[in-house]
Amino acid sequence: MTNLLQTASSECKRLYNYLFVYDPQRLATYSQSKQRLVANLTKALLTQVPVLLTYPDGSSEIGRISKRVSAGRFLFLTHDQQLLRLLDLEDVFRLDF
Repeated sequence: MTNLLQTASSECKRLYNYLFVYDPQRLATYSQSKQRLVANLTKALLTQVPVLLTYPDGSSEIGRISKRVSAGRFLFLTHDQQLLRLLDLEDVFRLDF
């Protein structure tokens, strides 16, 4: 009975650590491919939904894609609609809806 209780206790601790303890080895943020970025930017332009842009340095912005300037450049309007920024595909790490 004691062995069963110890086994159950250790399994519960292992499960708790797996689900709730911060482990930087398991965390990963992957960049998106350029083709997927273009597709997502075009979709955001057509639907006018807010997007979250993440840059390679870790900073991020929320806003809308307002216009496509060229094949690899878009105009980005921030959420407070005060800043219009020219986005280059090389400057964007990830785009999420």
